[in-house]
Amino acid sequence: MKHLVDLVKLDRLDNLIRRKATGKPEELAKRLGLSRSTLFEIISYLRGEMNAPIIYNRYICSYEYSYSPKFYLGFERDRLNQTGMETVYGGVEGNEQTDSLDDD
Repeated sequence: MKHLVDLVKLDRLDNLIRRKATGKPEELAKRLGLSRSTLFEIISYLRGEMNAPIIYNRYICSYEYSYSPKFYLGFERDRLNQTGMETVYGGVEGNEQTDSLDDD
């Protein structure tokens, strides 16, 4: 159950960073129920091991992403766009069969 709580905190941290609403590190640690040092360890791990583009913006007193990364904590249905459909079907619309290259 402890890991579930950790995942929820990680999801909340991501949400706050995306909204640029973390506040100062002390405030963020308190919001997440962490010590300041544990918060710094988590951010360091996310930056180093997971390549999270987290920066601290002194002007707005908040962590933010230097670009918008994709971070998902959960499951999402895989959907093919038009380009993906063309790749799967080799540029042929629908399930139309194409002639085999082996036919001479």
